[in-house]
Amino acid sequence: MEESGEDCTLEASGFKNDSGQYYEKTMSVWSVLFMIGGCYPILKFLWIEYRHATSKLRSMDERLHFTWSEQIEYRLDYHLSSSKWAKPGLLMSFTFLLIVFGSASLTLVDDVPVSTSAWQAWTYVADPGTHADAESMGHKVVSFIITIGGMIVFALLIGIISEVIGEKVDRLKEGKARVLEANHTLILGWSDKALAIIQEIAYANESESGGTIVILANHPKNEMEELLSAAIEAREHGLQLLGSQVIFRCGDPLMEKSLRQVSASSARSIIALSPDGLDPDEADSRMIRQVLALKALANLKCHVVVEMQDIDNKNLVDLVEPNISEVVVAHDVIGRLMIQCSRAPGLANVIEELIGFQGSELYFAEWPELVGSTFFQVTCRFDDAIPAGVKTAKGQILINPTNDYRLQAGDKLLCLAEDNDSYTLNKGTFPIDAKKSFRGKNPVQRVEKLLFCGWRRDMADMIKQLDDYVQKGSELWLLNVVPTSERRVLFLDKGNKEDLTTENLTIKHVVGNPIVRRDLLKLEASDDNGRTGEVAYLDDFDSLLILADVENGTDMQSSDSRSLSTLLLIQDLQQKLQKQHQQENRKAKPLCAPISEILDTRTRSLLSVANCKSYVMSNQIISSLIAQVAEERDLNYVLSDLLCAEGSEIYLRQVSCYLDLANESYESFWNISLRARGMRQVVLGYKLQQAGGSKVVLNPPNKSAKRTWAEGDTIIVIALE
Repeated sequence: MEESGEDCTLEASGFKNDSGQYYEKTMSVWSVLFMIGGCYPILKFLWIEYRHATSKLRSMDERLHFTWSEQIEYRLDYHLSSSKWAKPGLLMSFTFLLIVFGSASLTLVDDVPVSTSAWQAWTYVADPGTHADAESMGHKVVSFIITIGGMIVFALLIGIISEVIGEKVDRLKEGKARVLEANHTLILGWSDKALAIIQEIAYANESESGGTIVILANHPKNEMEELLSAAIEAREHGLQLLGSQVIFRCGDPLMEKSLRQVSASSARSIIALSPDGLDPDEADSRMIRQVLALKALANLKCHVVVEMQDIDNKNLVDLVEPNISEVVVAHDVIGRLMIQCSRAPGLANVIEELIGFQGSELYFAEWPELVGSTFFQVTCRFDDAIPAGVKTAKGQILINPTNDYRLQAGDKLLCLAEDNDSYTLNKGTFPIDAKKSFRGKNPVQRVEKLLFCGWRRDMADMIKQLDDYVQKGSELWLLNVVPTSERRVLFLDKGNKEDLTTENLTIKHVVGNPIVRRDLLKLEASDDNGRTGEVAYLDDFDSLLILADVENGTDMQSSDSRSLSTLLLIQDLQQKLQKQHQQENRKAKPLCAPISEILDTRTRSLLSVANCKSYVMSNQIISSLIAQVAEERDLNYVLSDLLCAEGSEIYLRQVSCYLDLANESYESFWNISLRARGMRQVVLGYKLQQAGGSKVVLNPPNKSAKRTWAEGDTIIVIALE
């Protein structure tokens, strides 16, 4: 029995040895097959490269010689620069060959199975400390070589990983990552107006706890971020994001790939800024291409605000895509605004307050409760808003409509309010027929004498606009450095415009530099034949405009510096002329305050030092206008119509036009509004004389409460004339 048990034990042990040997042989076979399979593509690649090198060597010119090391370096450079997988592939191939070499060497040195030696080789590659257990000298030498190779492998691996991470970080810094946003405001391009537009959109999004603003421009991302940070950290008039986030991306706005990168199709609105430093026609042609690039996007449903530089190119956008685009011609808007401000000092402050998102702005909203009411009847139906117009159900916009216009179903009321959700209907208890029959004295139209200092590319358009406003016999004096013979050529704008003809204005040309005192002291008119003998002085004019133009190569700050110099010189000469008249006991004409066009908002703080209260922040107003149209596209028509000579415009009228101050100086804002409606006017607000006459109050609170009005108080109205 004992012998039988021992025999069974020996048989079992033999069976285990046989199965273990079978397992080792099987694993060794698979290991060898795996190594051969792994070496095959590597050897095939090396064979292809060898054949490529030998064939090139045979076909090369005899004058060109190279060594095999140069060929290897050349091909490595090609593969590493042309494929992103070249580095990982090279590292994996080197690691695999190192394991094959180690496995074969250990098998020969220690006479162990291939599967065991392959695993040992891998451990030496992965963990340099495992080679310390080697016993025989041959094993130690092989393990040392494999360990050194493993250290090289992991050093290369760390380098590749670091490089990949560095490239990802650099890509993020360069603004190449995709923007995953929806219902955002997208700004295409970067110009002097970009920061002001960002500020206005941030004001608009404040009631919604902020929004997302995405900028795509062909500028370095870090430069744009630095400009934004500097604007935020500025001590005076610092930019406030008010909860909004600004995302910058670097790319070409004309490329479809870049537009998809910033999720243009899912944007709420898109603003395309005209590039700086280009010829107006070239810049406008780029804007046409920009509209075409946006039109090519699938599922684009938002509107696009396109800034252009020449009014003559505006129709080109309508030909390309009239349904999604709203065109804002910056030069034309500022030119018309300057014309209106020349005839109504202080109007620029009103326009800037009306267009900006700080305070009250214009909103469209539908009020089913008012269907059937006349426009006169809704004058006092909002405690916190002022009705100014109607958008009919058919899409027609009526600014300052007739009093008997009845609101129809689907009509939207245009109101001046602090926000789109800040006003509601009241009970309508205010008596709307109270004292609405009073008619005061309207301003008397008279012949005017105006002076323009400086030159603008759209001077001909400005003169035509001014000709529609003034009375026949008025004079316009042009003081600038452009020779008289060249001005008529510039009026034609390279043949794009017709000959300049005026019905009411007589144009006088003066050649001189507005920043030189002697040229301002005495203005002598001239024509193509020389001086005409006509002379004018600064105290002869009813309006003085200082125009800014950066198209002669100067930047904003240089242009503003010239404008400020001209302003100070004019003010000084006016005061001296007035003193001279007083000494000679001559009756002096009331001095008119010069109105200066300012481009850089940072110049605003210097205007108070120069005692300048009448100025036009042109870039700020254009930026606010673009932001307004981006939020509500119909406002483009409204604001453009208000700055046009035809139809209703914004005027500053004395309170005596609506109240008999001798008998009724204590009245409510609504009573003045009702009297103005009797003249087909819309009262937007007022400027009080006791507050210095400079503070603009639009959409005032407590409209039904009575207050005391005094001579010199100004009422801000929308009127036909």
